[in-house]
Amino acid sequence: MKIRVYYDYHEGSLVPQKYMVSFRKGELPWDREKVFVPVSAPFEQLGIEDFLPDSLALTVTQGDMILSADKPGKFGIFLPPLRQRAVDGGVDYWDVENLVIQVADLEELLQMNVFIAS
Repeated sequence: MKIRVYYDYHEGSLVPQKYMVSFRKGELPWDREKVFVPVSAPFEQLGIEDFLPDSLALTVTQGDMILSADKPGKFGIFLPPLRQRAVDGGVDYWDVENLVIQVADLEELLQMNVFIAS
């Protein structure tokens, strides 16, 4: 699993926009109810102009994410709604290799600013 954070300028400051979790086909356990993803570094910091997934991606909404006291430093993603979105879009979810999250949604879930540009 690889994590990349895409930054762009907003009102003159470089701010994080998208949090992308990438994996190989079949690596994500789609048969489970949820998967947990680390929220901390290390992650690759890229410019928004580099945001062109070259493989299939699904968007994760704020409603798809949870926190668990049992999993510090991680957030959970409910997979059933993602599977349904893929099916509704005519895509085999086993072919998906990227999950894209708006950083604002993730920060709201975590109630903190963890993505500070260096």
